[in-house]
Amino acid sequence: MFSDIIRVVWFILPAYVANSIAIDVSGVPFLKKYDTPMDFGRSVGGKRILGDGKTWRGFISGVLAAVLTGYLQQSYQADGFVQMTPLLGFLLGFGALGGDAAASFIKRRTGLGRGHPVFLLDQLDYVFGAFLAASLVVPLDFPPLFLACLITLPIHYISNIVAWLLKLKPKPW
Repeated sequence: MFSDIIRVVWFILPAYVANSIAIDVSGVPFLKKYDTPMDFGRSVGGKRILGDGKTWRGFISGVLAAVLTGYLQQSYQADGFVQMTPLLGFLLGFGALGGDAAASFIKRRTGLGRGHPVFLLDQLDYVFGAFLAASLVVPLDFPPLFLACLITLPIHYISNIVAWLLKLKPKPW
């Protein structure tokens, strides 16, 4: 079981990095010019499409960090693990942040404001997005996805508290 957990964490690591970097770069001064909302401030039916919390700065930085993570992992690949590549890192990062944006879209459609917590949706949106995008190049099945969800819940909770304590996030969720 422990080896399965290690394999899943190794696989999902670019998505974890993308998801955290998207928040971590919010205070980087030279990236402020890319602080444009992904929906460009547009609304549908009087409601923002994604909101101000989803920016091109975070999306591009997160995807690039995932590609770099995939590249570095490729150098330390172990037998029995899914072969990590920069392309797979890209797909995991793109899917993770796409899943996060999809969750924001759902929240805006249901009238929930930025930062409003929705249990499981907030913790697992990027995992489902990452697995969906990665399935374009890697055959995936249910047990690793289920294990990734179980692993992600405590990791997400702890990392959000740490980011909040470091003043990287305005709320601990």
